[in-house]
Amino acid sequence: MRLFFRKKKAPELIGLDDEKKWINSSPLSLDRLGGKVVLLDFWTYSCVNCIRTLPALKTIWEKYKDKRLVLIGIHTPEFEFEKEMGNVKYAVKKHGLKYPVVNDPERKNWHNYGNKYWPRATLINTEGDVIFEHIGESSYDEIEEKIIEELIILKELQEGKTKIINEDKRLYNKSISKETYIGKARNKGFNSRVVCKPGVCNEYIDIGRYEKDKINLQGHWELYDEYAEFKGDKGWITIKFYASELNLVLSGIGMAEVLLDGEGLSKKNCGRDVSSIGKKSYVKVDGADMYNLINNRDDYIEGVLKIIPFGGMKVYAFTFG
Repeated sequence: MRLFFRKKKAPELIGLDDEKKWINSSPLSLDRLGGKVVLLDFWTYSCVNCIRTLPALKTIWEKYKDKRLVLIGIHTPEFEFEKEMGNVKYAVKKHGLKYPVVNDPERKNWHNYGNKYWPRATLINTEGDVIFEHIGESSYDEIEEKIIEELIILKELQEGKTKIINEDKRLYNKSISKETYIGKARNKGFNSRVVCKPGVCNEYIDIGRYEKDKINLQGHWELYDEYAEFKGDKGWITIKFYASELNLVLSGIGMAEVLLDGEGLSKKNCGRDVSSIGKKSYVKVDGADMYNLINNRDDYIEGVLKIIPFGGMKVYAFTFG
C-alpha cells in the first residue's frame, strides 16, 4: 500500500464520451462537474485488491452522493476479457455498485493519470486540483477525512458532525504467496517437464516437485500471453502456497474439482465459490471472473492446491490474501 499527497491540476477525462461505456450515468467530464468534489476509482473487476475496496467505496457514495460529491469508477481492464462491456455490467450488478462506472478498455485515463497499479483513488477538489491520491487497499478512512474537509468548505457538512468510516485494516504476513500469472507473457516458468512434437510443445508432465509459488502442469495445455487453456482429457494444475485466502482468475463454462493436499476442502477452509458433493469439492466456472477457492478462517496455511480442469478452461492468475 502506498499513500501520498500532492496538488496538481487533474487531467480531463478522455475517450469516454460514448454513452455505451457508462453504467448508472450518462457521460461525465471534470469540466461539467465543476463545483463538485470528484473521487476517481481506477479498478478492474477480477482484481481481488479492487474488490476488497468496494464496500468502503459504496459506503462513501451512500453517505455523500447528495453532498456535492461525485464518485466515478473508471474500470481499467487488466485482461482482455475485462474489456467486454457485458462482463463489466455483470460485475457492477454482482457487487451492487450504484455510483457511475465507465469502462475504459484502452486504458487512456489510466495512462493519462500515470497509473501503474490497481486500485488507485484520486480525489479532486472543486478547483479541479488533485489533492489526494492513494494506491492499494485500506486507508479509505483517510480518503473520507479529505472528502469531509472539502464538503465542510462547501458548507455541505458541519464540522464534527460526520462519523468516519470504520474500515477493517488488512495486515499481511511478509511470507504470504505472491500474485502468480500463468500466461507466458508474465509466467516465470513451471515445475513440469514438457514433451515436444514437431513444431509444438504443449504436453506437460508434473514431476512431483512442489515449490512455493511455482506452478505445476499435467496434461495438454496451450499457453497464450494471458492464460493457459486446458485441451486434454486428463490433467491438472497445482501451486504450493502460503496464505489464508487463495483466488484464481478463470474463464470457461464447467465444473473443476478443487483439492488441498490431495483432499476435498472442509468447511473451515472452503472458499466462497466452492461447493462440496460428498467428499469432493468443486468450483463452478460460469464465465470470466475471479473465483475464491480457499478461505481459511483461522490463520495462514501452507499447502498444495490442485485443480482438475474441464476441457477449454482458461487459467489466468492466482492471487492471495
